[in-house]
Formats: sequence, C-alpha cells, structure tokens
Amino acid sequence: MDPQTETSPDAAISSPAPASPRPRRAQPQTIAATKGTKKPTRPGARPRIRRVPGLDGIRGIAVAAVVLYHFFGDLLPGGYLGVDVFFVLSGFLITSLLVREKAVTGRVSLSQFWLRRARRIFPAATFVLIIMTAIGGWCGGDAAVGLPRQFFSSLLFTNNWAQIIASRSYFADQGAEYFAHYWSLSVEEQFYVLWPLLFLLIMKVAGKKRARRAILAFPLLLALLSALAMLLLYDPQQDPSRVYYGTDTHAFGLLLGVALALGLSSHSSDPEADSWPVVTGRRTWGIPALVAMLVLLALFFTLPDQSPVTYRGGLLVASIATVVVVAGIVRGHTIPQWVGERRVLRHLGAISFSLYLWHWPVVIVLRELVRRLGPADIDPNVVMWISGLLGLVISMLLSEWSFKHIETPFRRYGYQAVFRQFFGEPAGPSQRWGWAGGAVALTVLTLVSLIVAPQHTRLEADLAAAAQDKGTAEQAVNPAEEKEKEERVMPSGDKITAIGDSVLLASKDAMMTEFPGIYVDGEVSRHYAAAPGIISGMESQGTLDPFVVLSFGTNGPSSGAGDPELLNQIIDSLGEDRTIILVMPYGDRGYMAEAQEEVRTAAQEHENVYVADWCHVAQANHGLLREDQIHPEPQGATAYAHAVRSALEQWQKDEKKVPAQCGV
Repeated sequence: MDPQTETSPDAAISSPAPASPRPRRAQPQTIAATKGTKKPTRPGARPRIRRVPGLDGIRGIAVAAVVLYHFFGDLLPGGYLGVDVFFVLSGFLITSLLVREKAVTGRVSLSQFWLRRARRIFPAATFVLIIMTAIGGWCGGDAAVGLPRQFFSSLLFTNNWAQIIASRSYFADQGAEYFAHYWSLSVEEQFYVLWPLLFLLIMKVAGKKRARRAILAFPLLLALLSALAMLLLYDPQQDPSRVYYGTDTHAFGLLLGVALALGLSSHSSDPEADSWPVVTGRRTWGIPALVAMLVLLALFFTLPDQSPVTYRGGLLVASIATVVVVAGIVRGHTIPQWVGERRVLRHLGAISFSLYLWHWPVVIVLRELVRRLGPADIDPNVVMWISGLLGLVISMLLSEWSFKHIETPFRRYGYQAVFRQFFGEPAGPSQRWGWAGGAVALTVLTLVSLIVAPQHTRLEADLAAAAQDKGTAEQAVNPAEEKEKEERVMPSGDKITAIGDSVLLASKDAMMTEFPGIYVDGEVSRHYAAAPGIISGMESQGTLDPFVVLSFGTNGPSSGAGDPELLNQIIDSLGEDRTIILVMPYGDRGYMAEAQEEVRTAAQEHENVYVADWCHVAQANHGLLREDQIHPEPQGATAYAHAVRSALEQWQKDEKKVPAQCGV
C-alpha cells in the first residue's frame, strides 16, 4: 500500500507528513447529498483521505498531556483528557475512511479494514506487552500483581473489562499495574470490531430511504446514551474507575468523532475528491475552533480526575471541544491548525502510539527501582520527579526506536514482508539463529514472569494479616461506673474499642502497641454504613468499651450512605456516657473535604466527641504513607496511634481542639 495515497487514516496522523497538495475544489456536498451523485467507480479504485498535518499536532498535544499527567500528577491534573482527544480523532478518521471507501468502491471490505487495524496496532502493542512483562516480572513489586490477567486481557483487548471485574482503580497509585493504560486500546479495538458492522447496516437502511442525513442521528443518539450511562452509574462516594473504564460509559468521544465524519465526509465517487469538502466559508470555523481549543487546554489544567464534574459532563465537554477543534483544522485557516502544524507537535503526534505504549510501564518500573534503591523514608515527591524525568528520556528513546523498527514496517509492508526480511533468505543463518534465540529467551522470561507474579499487593497482604487478629472483645465495664471510679485518667487499652476501615486496619499493630488490650475491628473498603450493625452487635454482647474510636471517611463521608444524619445517629447510639474519638481522614479524594467537615461538625456539636487529627499529620509528612498516599507505612501507623492518644489527652485535660480541614 502506497502511504502517500493515505488509504489508512492512521497513516494520515502517524507518518511524517510531506507538504500536502492543494485540495481539489469539490462541489458542495454533505452526508445528505443523494441526488446527482455519481455511481461508484471500479472496485479497485482507492479513496483518498486528505493529509492534514494539523491533526498530527493535536495528537501530539494529547499524548504529551497524558504523559505529563501520569509522570507528574498535579502538574497537569486534567492530562488524562488526552485519551478523550484520541477517541474523537479515531472515530473521525476511521469513519471518514469508511465513508470514502463506500462512496468510491460501492462497498467496504471488512477483512481489509480489520487487517489494517491489526497491522497498525497489534505489532507494537504486543511487542511492548511481551518486553515489559519480562521486565516487570523481574522487577516485581505491586505493579506485577495479577500479571497473567494484565497480560492476556491486554493481548485480547479486553483490558478495560478485566480491570472492572478485578476492581482495579485507574486513579490509585497503590497497586498501579504495568498495563493499566491498555484500557483505552481495548475500548478502541472493541469499537473497531463493532462500528464497521453498524456502519454498513445504517448506510444500507439510509440508502433505501434516501435519507442519509438521518444516519447522523444514530451515532449522536448512541453518544448521548453513553454519556447518560456515565452520569447515572457514577457514584461520587465510590472510585470512578467503573464508569471511566467502561466501553458503555466512555464511548461518547468515539461516537462524536463518528458523527463529525458523517457530517463532513464527501460522498463523491471520484477517488480524487477532497475527503472533507468545504461547504461554508473557511473562516466560519475560526473563532469556534479557537474557543474550543482554549476550553480544552483549560480543562487540561483544571479538571481533576476524581471530581464529580468530570463524570457529570466534564469528559463530554472535552470531547465536544475536540470535535470543534478537529472540524476547524480540517476546514483550514484556523489558529488550531497553525498550532497543530508546529514541527515538534507533529513529531510527537507521529510517534504518539509508541509513546503511549511505552511511557506507563517504563515509569512504573522506575518508581519501583527508585523506592528500592533510595532511603527507606524517601519522599514520594522525590520518587515522582526522579522517575518522571528519567521516564521521559527513556520513553522517548524507546518510542523513536519502536516507531521506526516495529510500528512503521508492519504498517507499511505488512506481516509477510516484515517476517521475510527478518527470517527469509536474504538473512544469513547466523542472523536467523540470533533472532530465533532471542525470541526463545524472551518467551521463557515472559512465561516465568507470568508464573511467579504475586497475587496480592504488599498493602493487601499486610491488611489480610492484620485482619486475622482483632484483639479480644472482653466483657466491657459500664461507662458511667468507670468514669465515677476514674475521673479523667488516661484509659488503658482494655477500655478502648476501635472500629473503622483499612486505614485503621493498617495501623492495628501500632494501635495494639500504643494501647495494649485494645480491641481493633478494621476492614478493607468499610464505610460508615457498617458501623451501626457492628455497634449494635457489641452492645448486645456487652463488649463495647467506654472509649470508642471511629476511623472512617476513606471510602466516603457518612452522607454517602444516603442518610445525612448517619454520623449523628451513630454517635447518639453510643450514648453520652461514652467518649468518642473520630479520626479525621486523609487522602486525595474528591469527597475528602466533606468527610473531614463531618468530623469537625460532630466534634463541635457533641460534648463527648473528640478529634484525632491524623489528617494534618499525614499532610505534613507524606513519607509516613504508602504509595497510594492514603494508608500508613509502619512509621505512619505509629503516628496514627499517637494522634489517637493526643485526642484522648484532650479528653483527659478537658481541652477539646477541633482542627481545620486539611488538603493533600
């Protein structure tokens, strides 16, 4: 296939672009044009997709945003939106090719379409998958947990659904997987399988009814349904990974790109016709495209990944803005077109696929190595910057090599030609044996990595071990009698009951050391909603102590259970005779401010409620936390227990202190 003819849309945005010829002036046509259209030419005619260098640059901006978001976190909090830019571009370019092929040849070859997709995506994606599986197995760490699931789901392009089923979070640093980023490739591949079939069906129906404009309604309706599914399934009190990963909830960007292609693409049977003929004046798109680009850039810098706004329209707005930017670029003579044609951005766009594949597993390996080789108390920000800067250099070098030696040869020449070059007659026996030996060694390393991969993260293992021993729930002393006998004396551990989530569970050993005899009941993913049942059961057994520590909020505020009075009800159920310690939670979650404010309000409204200020302790020293920046390391667990003791000292001295909210 001659790359200059650009029969593949990926060639238009992935290959270095020569100066494009001046588009032929075409009669104004839209998807609605049916009368006067020439009949398809001979089946062998090849349609052209006009080369638009500006689209390279937009893809370059998108991949740069994603890399910065993954490498440096808060530097570009909305950088994940670059994936949505990819989705719009993919839907637009793929559908444009389908429209032109149908118009020029009178048919769409599904086998050739899927073969082009396989040549474009499978070689590079599989190469990175195999190499990084071998390296990841050697490196180990939490990222290697469930490596067989990661590998095979990525290989089969079902990674997004596998992560949903395994309850993996895209947004948690703890347990970040080597191939978490393959979720978007999976969504696109699923789209590439289904959309051509739907395209042929709706084109057939529209052709019969001579109402091609009506087919625009189909992808727009599907996009609306996808956005509504995200809106309805999103729960602000839960991790948003389900709606972020889901093909059903995150396909609207692809579908909006489809709608744009159906609206702009030419239906002329002339293979030389401009793929996106100009119907209105070029300047019509200038201002809207500029405004849309500014909106998109603003979202890159301001839209956090776990904000409710993101899933209640933010991602949809980013996709719509991308649609307008793309439309302005293909119409020409707009500022976004000029920006996209900058050489650096175009080059980033050309290697964007390889860069996207390499960057994430590379930085995960580097983070693991920096943590191992650095001091035990190394600051997470130091880890981020060292691994991020090294990752940029290594990822760029690998991407350049991969683009030149893996991606481009397979895309241009196909599997047979590439394999003949490596293993055919022109290659000498030593070269063939070298390639064969390398392939065998790599296969063995990959298989070993898959076999020895851990099944649980270090945190999960620690929490599971901690959950085996909660202490002993003994018959409790009557709270009122105890206070009559011991007025304001620091309670011993056998007078304290602690109930909470995984942060408490991670601190169990430190709590039992600080308060010998304490009863600790912590559980992973536990919410306030579980507290009433636990308290009621202990009350009925007479094992609830005079001092009760409640450590919740990591998994959402009490109001997230649907009852804004839940925390007050829990406090009332414990009674005024008990002293209650509420641990102020810490973490980078959208609901954390609300969870912290609930604790503050409860302490202000109830005389017997005191605050253990774990939040400010963790905020002041991130080195106390594990990689997820939520759960404490052993030193952090000791600090957590000290925060609880400080709250009890407030009770002992009758000097209540209600801290302010804290950030991250």
